[in-house]
Amino acid sequence: MGGDIIREYRRQGSAWKPLGAVGLLFAAGVGEVLLNGVPLWPAVALVTVLLLSNGWMALALLRPRTVVRPGGITSYSALRVRKWTWHDIRDLRVENAPQASSLRFVTCLHDTAGRRTVLPFVNDRCVPDLPTEAEFLRGVLASGRGVA
Repeated sequence: MGGDIIREYRRQGSAWKPLGAVGLLFAAGVGEVLLNGVPLWPAVALVTVLLLSNGWMALALLRPRTVVRPGGITSYSALRVRKWTWHDIRDLRVENAPQASSLRFVTCLHDTAGRRTVLPFVNDRCVPDLPTEAEFLRGVLASGRGVA
């Protein structure tokens, strides 16, 4: 699944502000532990929990993306990587986003096992002309399968 990247969809804009907020949260938590005179082993446990949770938040801000390569599509989340070859993909569809979301449309990958996966950052907020981009991806899917 290696090779040249055809398209990459990821977070737009600078990540410094959100990462600064995560760092500030960690510093505030460590400050609370140190200033309140917490005994050593609970302090170590609390700082470890803070480090793990804030590390996960930083990963959730920086890592998610969708990468389209000649061999297939790869979806990255904070802790998980999912790969599909072109033959594993049944369809790519633009669907309505859930009502609680600020997005209107998302792109979903339907695989041959019947699973539906929402592709990170392939939505109406990050892609200006989502229907055209979805058609492009369907064309890449067809040529990757050898249908086109």
